Amino acid sequence: YEDETGYDSSIGTVGFDGSTSGFKTAVVANRIAYVGHPRIKDWKGDMQTYGDAILKSGVGKFDSFTVARRIVTETRDGDEIVKLEEYADRLLIFKKKKMQLLNISQELEILEDTFLHKGVSHPAATCKTDYGVAWVNELGCYLYDGKQVHNLLEKKGRQIIKESDWDKFLRHDDTLTGTRLVPMIGYLPKKRQLIVISDITNNDTVSPSMFLYDMVTQSWTRGSTDGTNRIIDVAK
Repeated sequence: YEDETGYDSSIGTVGFDGSTSGFKTAVVANRIAYVGHPRIKDWKGDMQTYGDAILKSGVGKFDSFTVARRIVTETRDGDEIVKLEEYADRLLIFKKKKMQLLNISQELEILEDTFLHKGVSHPAATCKTDYGVAWVNELGCYLYDGKQVHNLLEKKGRQIIKESDWDKFLRHDDTLTGTRLVPMIGYLPKKRQLIVISDITNNDTVSPSMFLYDMVTQSWTRGSTDGTNRIIDVAK
């Protein structure tokens, strides 16, 4: 059995069994599926949630997962995985407070770096572009190009959007004392532009605004949007 499947015969369940099991985010890279923040039965058959862990499938076995093939970059760090992205043989692990960069080019994964204060609050706060992976949080907008993380609010060592302007952009009443909003980001491939919407929630009291970033000219444009069309625009 083990020779044919790659799993020990003592394992009672391979995969997510039951309506209460599952995961919050997933990517496929190098013919392996990676799932983050899984809820799955442990080796005793008890259902467990692993908020800071990643499970990986066997090669070409995208629906086969066990706790034995678990990747833990940091144990019980008080943070949980929100989103996974893949680019250039790297797994970008977005938690609420940080982003971790995992090299998955070999069978044994290597944690290459941890970027504090570069996490995300919502899965819609990241997107993949032909330049790399972009994401947004309350402190800024970033791009990983396969080599390094760039702060898109800066250009050639100088700020092109003030910290105070960005902070106001992500607050309900456009002041430093307002309620923080939940931003989202999308990519317009034909125009090579990132679009950042200040709030993804359906709060009727919030009128979302947006920033548009041109990847070619490396410049920002401020705009406004309404609650009806913003999801359609981001998806194009």
